[in-house]
Amino acid sequence: MQTRFSPSASTRRSARMTPRTRRRKPSRSCSGSFDEAWPQPFDNSQRMWSFDRTVTIEKPLVTFPRRSIGFYALTGQSVITFKERLVKETIVEALEEIREQNPVGRILLVADNYGSHHAKLTQERADELDIEFVFIPPYSPTLNAIEPLWKDLKREISPEIFADRDHFKAFLTETFLRLSHRLSFASDWIETFLPGVQRLR
Repeated sequence: MQTRFSPSASTRRSARMTPRTRRRKPSRSCSGSFDEAWPQPFDNSQRMWSFDRTVTIEKPLVTFPRRSIGFYALTGQSVITFKERLVKETIVEALEEIREQNPVGRILLVADNYGSHHAKLTQERADELDIEFVFIPPYSPTLNAIEPLWKDLKREISPEIFADRDHFKAFLTETFLRLSHRLSFASDWIETFLPGVQRLR
């Protein structure tokens, strides 16, 4: 049996998300994956081979105290923002930034079950912004299309050397937005859940 996303019971409008109602939504609505991550300037997922074992890589000890909140848009404009804490108030701020970049139509967010996503404040503000959460089943990050994007972003961080936090933040922003133009991160998701869609962008 094919697995399907099912909206959380805490999201009032989710009960109306049948395939028929989805087809009736405005064509200018947007959808995508929503998630948080904490990439750091010292992330290192690459390995180097050396015959004499004398190769060393030195990086300045630069830390970035802000968490990244990303919206990987399958349709619409992707967004990345940075917050000191991941609480319901900052999640609401991120939703407002997503709406600002995508001012027309309904927004559908595929997200995990992080507590601040389910918070009453978050859901009430989402309703006001015409943003709807669709929650993936617990412990199933592979069903969130943004996860491979975060992985590739961290891989691109690995060989870079950053002078300071501002340099790192600018690199994160540019890299996330560039990578988000690729639908390949969501190819399996699209094939599973949107098999009838030939072209999203």
